[in-house]
Amino acid sequence: MAYRPARFPGSRRVLAADAVARYDLRRTMMARLLAANPALSLLVLVGDVEMEELDLEPHGGADAVSAAFTRPEPEVHGLIIVGGLRVDRAVQHPRSTTGMSLYVLGDLQARNVAISGLELVVRGDVQVSEVFAGAGPSGGARLDGDVAAKLLVSDAFPMLVGGALKAPVLENGRTRIGVVDGPGVREARGEVLPSLVLDSTVLENGDEFSWPRLRAAIGAGRASLTADYLTGRTNLESMRELRRLEAEIEVVLAEHRYARGAELLRKARALGAPRQETGLKLADAIYRVHHGTGSREALAEALELLDEALGPRPDPAAVMAHPQALLQRAAILLQLREHDDEAFEQAWRDCSLAAVTMPAPERAGIAGLMGQWLFTRHRYDECVPYLRQALAADGEDGAQHGRLARALWMLDREAEALPHATRSLELNPADDRMWFVRGKCQQVLGEVEEARLDLSTYLDLHPDDDLAVEALIVIHLDAQDTDAAVENALQFIEQHPEIDGAPARFGRLLHLRGHYDLAVPLLRRAMQTHPEDATIVRDLAVALNESGHDHTGLDTALRRVEIDPDGDHLAYLRAEVNLALSDPNAAEDDLEDYLRRFPEAARAMASLAGIRLLQLRPADAEKLLESARELAPDDYYVETVIEKAGFAEKIDLTGPPSAAVVLPAEGERPAVTQLSFRDAGYRRHTP
Repeated sequence: MAYRPARFPGSRRVLAADAVARYDLRRTMMARLLAANPALSLLVLVGDVEMEELDLEPHGGADAVSAAFTRPEPEVHGLIIVGGLRVDRAVQHPRSTTGMSLYVLGDLQARNVAISGLELVVRGDVQVSEVFAGAGPSGGARLDGDVAAKLLVSDAFPMLVGGALKAPVLENGRTRIGVVDGPGVREARGEVLPSLVLDSTVLENGDEFSWPRLRAAIGAGRASLTADYLTGRTNLESMRELRRLEAEIEVVLAEHRYARGAELLRKARALGAPRQETGLKLADAIYRVHHGTGSREALAEALELLDEALGPRPDPAAVMAHPQALLQRAAILLQLREHDDEAFEQAWRDCSLAAVTMPAPERAGIAGLMGQWLFTRHRYDECVPYLRQALAADGEDGAQHGRLARALWMLDREAEALPHATRSLELNPADDRMWFVRGKCQQVLGEVEEARLDLSTYLDLHPDDDLAVEALIVIHLDAQDTDAAVENALQFIEQHPEIDGAPARFGRLLHLRGHYDLAVPLLRRAMQTHPEDATIVRDLAVALNESGHDHTGLDTALRRVEIDPDGDHLAYLRAEVNLALSDPNAAEDDLEDYLRRFPEAARAMASLAGIRLLQLRPADAEKLLESARELAPDDYYVETVIEKAGFAEKIDLTGPPSAAVVLPAEGERPAVTQLSFRDAGYRRHTP
């Protein structure tokens, strides 16, 4: 329902044209509308006015500022107070989006003011005990005196303050407030965050200002400000410090001083800056500083901030607004949790979402990141197309050339890998592992000298890499230079005894190439270091057999292990290997242990009897051989041991031991682990 003069006792209705001239309203919007609408009318109240509430709703049903002006018989379109105005509750128009214009020629006092789509002119001072808010660009306020309020809100609502501004301004990104300052006008920027001063019922998404909610709260008489802010417990100085920090942060980040920016952003979050926006900026700054350094603690902080802001499944709005943040999260996950399946799924989802929203020129970076993820998970065939796509956009990325070279090499595509390895060394010399990759590619492609040079260069940088030594050994063996191959192996083992896997690696290599006698001392060293490694013990046993050792007990033990690999016959095989290597001291304990578990193993019993003979214990040897003969009366090996003394000459089992069999005293026996590796059976070939 439109206002009637009766609602304002003592008021009279006048033409707007007369009021504009009489009350000097020539610089108002009302004056500009008169040319097209000469019938506009206003209500005039003379004297100071006090009322409980002032509702400025225009003609019922009007939904735009010009709607009432176009009616055949327009109603009143504004109110003039020729004096001061005091409103106990609110000046507002809660049931429509626009209101009548209000002209106060004196001071204005109210608890709240919430207006939109109208013109407000106050010649005196404005004093609002809570919120003075305006919204929408179709109206505006000209306030000639001082303005004091608990909170001043401009939601794209133009305000011009002629006196002193004594009110904190809400920061909502749409502030339009000017303060007359001498001959000019300065902009009053927002300095108070919505989440710190506004009640949660008038916020959206937890920290965003909402004009409809604020207007509804004021119209219903509900609290629109937090209790802490109303009572003064909220620190306005902190808010102003926050605004100062944000201005400095903007400058610092524009200058790419990300370490300083991260420090300032942490302070801003502590002062109550918007958590999502500030968190994303802080994560970006931390990422830019520490992505290259790999600081796990710093990157974990950035990841936590990104998870808080984005969530595991970002909504479309977050994806559109922050695609770069998705890529940063994927990159951090790659650094911190590259082998975690759940992290892989999250990173892949982030990259896929970012690829949809980012411009085409930037998608190459996403392809590179996705290729890197697949590469680290050893999915080489899948990663190659992504890495090629990334390099098509940026052919100067040495790290991507290196990943592509490695992936192609792992796929046995050495010819394709070689140029990328070369380009990686040119662009990214810090990745010195590429000397090894390129050397291996050249080796496969038959470029032997180039391969030798690259592998030697890599060994100069990493002298403890047994894989590079193995590659050089292969080159020497291919060139029929066996002495150089063995020399490289022995030299590496002596210089790096801490790399206990090298003897087995080199021994197997020589074994596979048919150099069994050369493999024996290497595999023997490996067995001494890893006596429980069944593969090493078996390889050594086979090498001994192939190198010409005729030992029936070794054949028996090897067959038992091959027939029943899970039957725990390893101790027996290890003992027979040591006997074949003329090391009975190392064999004794294994044979005793084996016979406790397999008391009917006749040949193992015969081998232990041989050791007893060497130890000058013929009585014990006799008992063992008698038991072995009872278990296997026609066994060739048992009979052979009976006929031998110390595996060398015949002895009389019933008489004293042969003088030729002399066992060194315990202190005189060299420990097995002290045997010189070069003296452990290596025989140098002569041309």
